Parts: sequence; structure tokens; C-alpha cells
Amino acid sequence: MTHAIESAPHRGDAPPHPEFEAAVAGGPLTSEGPGSMHRYRNVILGGVAILLLAMAMLTSYSSAFGNPTPNNVHLAVTGDAGTIVALEQQDSLDITVVASEAEAQAAVLARDADGAVVLPSPGAGAAVTTYVASGGGRGLSQAVSGIGDSIAGELNATNETTDLAPLAQNDPVGSIEFYAILFAGLGAALGATIFGRILGTVDTSAKFVERSVVLVAYSGILAGSITVWIDSGLNAVTVDPGAVFAVLWLTAVAIGGAVTGVAALGGTIAALIMTLALVVLGNTSSGGPLGIHLLNDFFQTLYYVFPQGDALDLLRSVQYFDGAAVTGPIIRLGVWATSGILLTLTAMLIRSRREAKARQKNAARPATDFRATATAPAAQPDATAITSG
Repeated sequence: MTHAIESAPHRGDAPPHPEFEAAVAGGPLTSEGPGSMHRYRNVILGGVAILLLAMAMLTSYSSAFGNPTPNNVHLAVTGDAGTIVALEQQDSLDITVVASEAEAQAAVLARDADGAVVLPSPGAGAAVTTYVASGGGRGLSQAVSGIGDSIAGELNATNETTDLAPLAQNDPVGSIEFYAILFAGLGAALGATIFGRILGTVDTSAKFVERSVVLVAYSGILAGSITVWIDSGLNAVTVDPGAVFAVLWLTAVAIGGAVTGVAALGGTIAALIMTLALVVLGNTSSGGPLGIHLLNDFFQTLYYVFPQGDALDLLRSVQYFDGAAVTGPIIRLGVWATSGILLTLTAMLIRSRREAKARQKNAARPATDFRATATAPAAQPDATAITSG
């Protein structure tokens, strides 16, 4: 008797039964399921993991924003030479001497300086003039104003502060830009991770194009939704909404693309780890509503590692500084997006070479006579067992 050998269904065959799909996904989503086989062990492990995440976020955000102090604040100064020499001795300040009050204002508006101080000659009725830019970070502008007050106090003078880039009336704290970048990045990272699980591994050029189209389209919808909300819902957009949309879209594409590349190379776990790093360290190193120069050296270094700082600076430049100093942030966000593409292509190349080696290895093996195995007579039952039955 000949036994037929059934081959496993190929990927192009009919889709598996819904119950099979639910089992592969870890069970149906309409209930919490039967629970884990190792209940108490997994409760402890899960609880420890969540506590570590919560503490990591608490530590990061409180360390960055809990006690803001001026650190590497860049000031443009002009006026009395003796006072300028004294200011240059302060480690927390980075002083640039300019020739006139007009040049000092221009440095602030061009984002070459965080603020400017015009120093009077000593004498009766002397007045210090301080220029700040709240659009670059409300906390930073307050710190610069405080520096002007301190200088005026030492000179027995008064201080007059002028805001050259005031925040929008409906965003007096300057937090809306930060939240827009925060959720654009978070939405892009989570979206890239979920799309990877839904669409599968990028292992062909067709899938690469498919994932790229999905990511770009999703990033546009995400950026558009955020723009509509902060413009129409909060009335906090001070320029053409299209410019804000472009910044948010670039941010989402850069972060989503990078997460896609990491997932292609290291899988979903790697993508989730990167997402957590973006949330825990990337958002805090952007400076938030305070400004980067109120963070310590550790977070100021991370500013150049994660993309949220560039995205936030880019949005602020568009909103409050007429597009000044946008080249650097655009280039660095472009590097993030390009890195995602290169990582994805690298993963495709590695996977392709592995499959080629596997095919060569299988081709080198001697052929097995499956027909002889398939047509071999079936083993006869034991006569003793039949008799005893």
C-alpha cells in the first residue's frame, strides 16, 4: 500500500483558519485569555519590568526638568568692557562680544545666541537692557532675564527686558510645541513597530516599497492630525500651518524610518527598546519647554544623539524666528531617516545572503529516496498482541 506524502502549505495557499491565526497571535483579543502557565513568576517579572520603566522615566524627567539651572547659556553682549570681562569668568555663560545693540538683537533673532545684554557705562541712572526670546524656551528666556537682573544689581542699575520672540497668546508656557514633537515621535515609533508586526519582515524590494509608502502616508496623517489640533483646536500656530505640518511630518518620517530599520535588523524587541529610549531619554534631552541650556551636561550631550531636540528646535525656528537656523536640524533629521533606510537595506542583504547559503548547503546534500520510504509496507501488528486481545 502506498502512502501519500502531504507537503506543508505554501505562503500563497488559502489563508489559515481564524482560530489558527488567533493562536499564533497569542489568543483571541476578545478576552484576557487563560493566563500564563507560570503565573506568579511572570507576575513578578512583569511587575519588576514595569517598575523599572516607571522609575527610569521618573529619574530621567526629574533629573532633566526638576532643577533647571543655566548651563552653557550663549549670550551676545555689548557695552562696558570691564563688565564683559567679569561675565566671561562665569562658567555657565558662553559670551560673544558684538559691536552694537543692533547686532546683539540680530544674534538672538538668528538663533546664534540665547539672549543678549547691553551693558551701560558705570554711572548714575545707568540701565541694563536684556533681550530674550521666549519662543526658544520659556525657562531659558527667564534665566537670561534673571542674568540681566543680576548684572544690573551688581552695577546698581535697573534692567529692562524685551522679548524679541514672544510665545503665542494661547501657549504662554511654550509647552504645545514640545507636546507636538513628543507625540509625533511616539506615534511614529509605535506605528513603525506595529506595522512591522502586521506587514511582516521587509525581505523583498516589493515589501520595502510597501513599508515605505505606508510609513510616509501614516506620518502625513499623524502630522496633519496634530497640526489641525494645535491650529484649530488650540489656536497656537503663529505661521502658515503648512510649515508646521512639514516639520511634524519630517519628524515622524525620521523617527518612524529609524525604528523600521532597527526592527528589520533586530526584530520587534529591538524596535521596542529603541522606542523606550526615545521616550525616556530623547524627550528629556530636547529640553522641553525649558530649553536645552537649562539641562545638565549629560542631557545636553544626548541632545545630539536623539532626534527630538532637533525637531523641537526646528519647530520653534519656524514658529517664532522666521525660519532662522533650520539647516542643521533638517540635516540631522534627514540623517535619521536615511539611517533607517540603510539599516533596512542592510537587513535585507544579510537575510538574502543567509538564504543563498542555506540553498547552497541543501543543494550539496545527497538526495534522499523518499519514494522507497513512502512505498515501504506498513509494519504488521504483533500476533501475540492480537491473540491476547
